[in-house]
Amino acid sequence: MKRLLYIPLLLIFLLGCKSNENDSATPQSLASSIEGKWLMTETEVTVNGKKVWQTVNTLTPVYLIFRSDGVMLDGDGKASCCGPNELVINGNSLKIVPQSEVTYSLNCAAVNCVSCPVLDIEYSGNQMIITYCIGGRVKYIKN
Repeated sequence: MKRLLYIPLLLIFLLGCKSNENDSATPQSLASSIEGKWLMTETEVTVNGKKVWQTVNTLTPVYLIFRSDGVMLDGDGKASCCGPNELVINGNSLKIVPQSEVTYSLNCAAVNCVSCPVLDIEYSGNQMIITYCIGGRVKYIKN
């Protein structure tokens, strides 16, 4: 008889579990959600062996723009010379396939690319943290 009491408690527990809001989101819908202009606010640095967030210089703002197809642009609307091929947004992989023409800076011809083929993005609301393959992390807010 006591075992029967466990069944309703188990059901209540299971029904009370809330899934992450991005669990069922497709990578394409996440790419659309990060679409827009983002302002760099902080970079992660190591101080005395500990990683801390350091506010960036607000006098010269740095912007990052994402198109709905995942293409990453600089503040002037030019594609990164050595942009990624894939975004991992909250654990969901998105291969970047440009849906329209991509314009690059004239300086790209002189750049020897050693790019991060995959960027890891933690996205929530109006905040995004990008982790680069070389280990750097940068925080942005939606502008």
